[in-house]
Amino acid sequence: MTQGRIDGSDLYRSALVHAVAALDSYVHGIVLDRAVDILMTRIPSGNGSKVGLHFGAISQIFAAAASSSADMEITARTYVAERLGLETYQRPDDISSGLAMVGLNKIWSSAFPKGAGVIKTALGVVVSRRNRIVHECDLDPLNPGNVTPLTDVDSLEAIETVENVVTAIDAYC
Repeated sequence: MTQGRIDGSDLYRSALVHAVAALDSYVHGIVLDRAVDILMTRIPSGNGSKVGLHFGAISQIFAAAASSSADMEITARTYVAERLGLETYQRPDDISSGLAMVGLNKIWSSAFPKGAGVIKTALGVVVSRRNRIVHECDLDPLNPGNVTPLTDVDSLEAIETVENVVTAIDAYC
């Protein structure tokens, strides 16, 4: 049934997609942890951006604080995680906004003092390719009916770009 239809480059596409998903998950983790730390008053608040918790969530967090700080933290983590589930942190500007919201300002110029623009562009290209793979089956606009070629080298370069971003950002978190 799949004879002649399996293409090994789909593994490279999968690797690229998973690298971007890992980046998104990593940034979500930082934003979640720091947002909870801000709510628990362990670190100062960010640049004034809003996480957007509804009054019911805030009420529940305060009510949990009456029981114990552990209950407050669990409740805060639950509501913040639920709210952050609406966000994606894949594109450079979204990553920057998310991290600034929790006090990590100007992350690109801090993490990449001599090449922020280059790495942001490279990441943007990787994320755009990921989106074409996920949302458009990676169809080649110049060759209808075929997928855009992707080699092992292309995939590894995309993964390396994501890895470099995470490694550099991690030094500031």
